[in-house]
Amino acid sequence: MVKISIIMPCYNAEEYLHRSIPSCLNQTLPDIEILCVNDGSTDNTAEILQEYANKDNRVKIITQENQGSLVARKRGMEYANGEYCMFLDQNDSYELHACDELYSIIKDQDVEILEFNAKIIEKDNISSSFFSVPYAHQKLPALDAIEKIFEDQKNFREWMCIKVISTSLCKKILPYIPEKYMIRYDDALISIMCFLFATTYYNIDKKYYIYYKNTEISKTNFFSKFQEIVSSAKIFFSTLNDFIQSQKPDPHIEKILKKLIYWIELDCFCLWEVLCPPEQHKEGFLLILDTVSIGIITEKYMMQYQIIQDQKEKLQSYISLPTNPTLKHHLRSIYFNLSQRIYQVFQSLKQNGFRETYQKIMQHIHS
Repeated sequence: MVKISIIMPCYNAEEYLHRSIPSCLNQTLPDIEILCVNDGSTDNTAEILQEYANKDNRVKIITQENQGSLVARKRGMEYANGEYCMFLDQNDSYELHACDELYSIIKDQDVEILEFNAKIIEKDNISSSFFSVPYAHQKLPALDAIEKIFEDQKNFREWMCIKVISTSLCKKILPYIPEKYMIRYDDALISIMCFLFATTYYNIDKKYYIYYKNTEISKTNFFSKFQEIVSSAKIFFSTLNDFIQSQKPDPHIEKILKKLIYWIELDCFCLWEVLCPPEQHKEGFLLILDTVSIGIITEKYMMQYQIIQDQKEKLQSYISLPTNPTLKHHLRSIYFNLSQRIYQVFQSLKQNGFRETYQKIMQHIHS
């Protein structure tokens, strides 16, 4: 029986395949299969994959229309014949002994999820590693591991590329993975589903994965990318909320799932600020309003309110100082305007609610 199935989504990957595939074929563990899911590539990816498959029958090609890495990984899990699955991104690679040593560890510990570390290669070949978690080398029940991981957002390493998962577990979660296109949050979705259905977990610090960080500016239109991210977030929220409704998990697990939703809602706000150009800030914000919960909107508003209050207090202290009368007059005007703005916002909240108020704020900012 094949010991490890390496699942690799490939989309227009011709630039990287001569690095990623040899890192699999050269593994010191020979009993592997490399499931290359050609996700509707339009370059020479199909031809390169066929060349490798002709030379080594461990390379197997699965072809689909472009549906994104979530569906590509799901397809790979469906076809996997190994005892365990590993996940390789098309532009990355493995250390030479990765499969051999990881297979030995997961068999020895007898767990369904094994998490390890990765080396990050920057454009100038400076290397670093992913954050390690504080409970390394502890065998834990999977649900206990989830609770520990979600004590701090930094501990949740959603990347599938740093996990070995039992194939039986992968096949168990397939009905809960939607057949939808996602450009973000797909790792988090598969990862949390694995934890929810697993029984045991183990984590080590050693680096086996080599992640090549893309430091080039994307040629994709930033606002178009933001729209796709928001679409991915909607799929994520819908999938987890449907799971909560249908499966009715224990209250502490439901609380964890809602915390994950909250983290991703915050991420949407961060990406709105980064990706949306000034002339499309309002349009991007309205997309967020239709995606995230009222609670997160309230929280983000109160953060902005606190900033205004801090500015108001500073101005008040400046006004009390002996200074130039003209400057004092201008400071009083600013202070008065801030006070009026806060009053107006709260009046709007009282009359219209949070969503309508946010829309009015954005209209005012961009008018």
